[in-house]
Amino acid sequence: MARGLDTSRMRIHLEFGKEEPTGKTNPNTGKAIQDFQPHFKRWAGVWTLTQTQAVNLAGEDIRDARVFFIRHTDKVTSDLLVRYKGIVYSIQSIAYDDGLSPDGFDLITCKRYVVNHG
Repeated sequence: MARGLDTSRMRIHLEFGKEEPTGKTNPNTGKAIQDFQPHFKRWAGVWTLTQTQAVNLAGEDIRDARVFFIRHTDKVTSDLLVRYKGIVYSIQSIAYDDGLSPDGFDLITCKRYVVNHG
């Protein structure tokens, strides 16, 4: 999808995981507390949105959007969450590379996610 990206721009680590029970209970509600639990990390870069792309995402009610790029992998799916700089994002879409070339990248569009703490 995004061929020719410079790997030197991949300066950040993204954590991929899911919201899972922590084994703790909210003392006010008695409900189990869930939080982001990382499953694996990947080196990534931040993809800068054009003004048109930002407007299109806003029209789809995707606010606080971030787009990251990573080396192509089938391991990242839209049911995962992403944590970057302590902020958790839900994956809105993934533009997968075809995976045929060793220099392929996937673009991951995310929006800020509110973690349910019980």
